[in-house]
Amino acid sequence: MNNSKFSVNALVLIVLIFSAIGMFFTIRLVTMADRSVVNVFEPIEGTELSVRYSTFAEDGLYTGDAVNGTLKLAGRYGYGWGAAVFGDRLIINELRSTPFGMTVPSVVCVDLNTFEKTTLMKNATLRGVCASGEPVCLAECMSPSDFPKTNALSRLYAAGSRIRPESDAATVVWLDPETGEVLFRLRDGDALTCDFESRYLDRTLGEAAG
Repeated sequence: MNNSKFSVNALVLIVLIFSAIGMFFTIRLVTMADRSVVNVFEPIEGTELSVRYSTFAEDGLYTGDAVNGTLKLAGRYGYGWGAAVFGDRLIINELRSTPFGMTVPSVVCVDLNTFEKTTLMKNATLRGVCASGEPVCLAECMSPSDFPKTNALSRLYAAGSRIRPESDAATVVWLDPETGEVLFRLRDGDALTCDFESRYLDRTLGEAAG
């Protein structure tokens, strides 16, 4: 009887080991097959910096050109409407990937003299600067790039939080460009689908706050 139990346990153990090995090699092969070449070098308006995403060099903020650029601050950062300059401060989106492959943004402030970085808002996205000069962010929502309404992993990530993946609602937040402190926040039921520029960026903070 004991020998029978031992044989069954040994068989189960062998199956588990080979299953784990098979899964490892399957994931490894898929990863190797997906090694696409990336070399993006996007300048940030109003600075001598560029954002780099590359398979040849470390991602981050660079000075110089795409060939001879110098890394100033490592990390994955946004550009375009995801970055804004206020004197010697750069407010920009910083992006990180979860183990599930989702992108989680934070709004950070970079001192352009020392390149020290301060996080202003976690799980938030800078969307631009409004007519009165304040940076405007979106918070308490899932990133549209993760397809939260259909992606099961998004629903898993949002579990236990106030974020509802199926909702188009988000909190619009205005920051003080000098201190990074929150000046005003407003919950908008269709912030992710509305014409955000005309509703918020083309208006002053006073007009938006009503």
